[in-house]
Amino acid sequence: MNKMKYLITGICFVVLTSFSSDNLPKQFTDLLNITKMTFDQPDQYFETPVIENPQMNYEYAIINNAKDFEIRYAIRPLDERIKNHNEREKNKKPGDINIHPNKLHTATFQAVVFNVSGGKFPKIGEFEPESVKKEFNADWGALTMVEVGKEFGTDYKYCLLITIHKDDVADAYFFYLSNTKEDITKNMQAPFHALRFK
Repeated sequence: MNKMKYLITGICFVVLTSFSSDNLPKQFTDLLNITKMTFDQPDQYFETPVIENPQMNYEYAIINNAKDFEIRYAIRPLDERIKNHNEREKNKKPGDINIHPNKLHTATFQAVVFNVSGGKFPKIGEFEPESVKKEFNADWGALTMVEVGKEFGTDYKYCLLITIHKDDVADAYFFYLSNTKEDITKNMQAPFHALRFK
């Protein structure tokens, strides 16, 4: 009986301690490398399948089943967009207006919020520049809370959306999902800095 107990304990230990950044999906790891971002898996959170949906694609998701709380992550590198912008600038004709990708983060976040919420435009709060630099090594960031659309939200009612932007590097999005606003507020602190720019 004792041997069985030790065997089960050993297996549980291996499973619980085997997570590392090497275990992340390749697509997500590639994006972390391209954008020079780091991801630290929060304690008591485990990978959960990505759900394909027409509202917002994302690359990785983690869940804390005990807290009915899921976090989804999307990373959008700016390298190709900047390259395309520079090409358009070279071939610019009179009257053409090309907005640099570093200036599109607010409009892009509004579009993401609109899609995820099923067509709503809630108030968006921006982080203080010093705070977003210190906490995420980013140049801009914002957040908002919405009642989430069914296709993206699946079994969840509310979503806290957070975005961070680093000039010439990337935009990243965090989606905190739960069935009450209180649960989001209560559970968001521990994983808050899991994804950040180096």
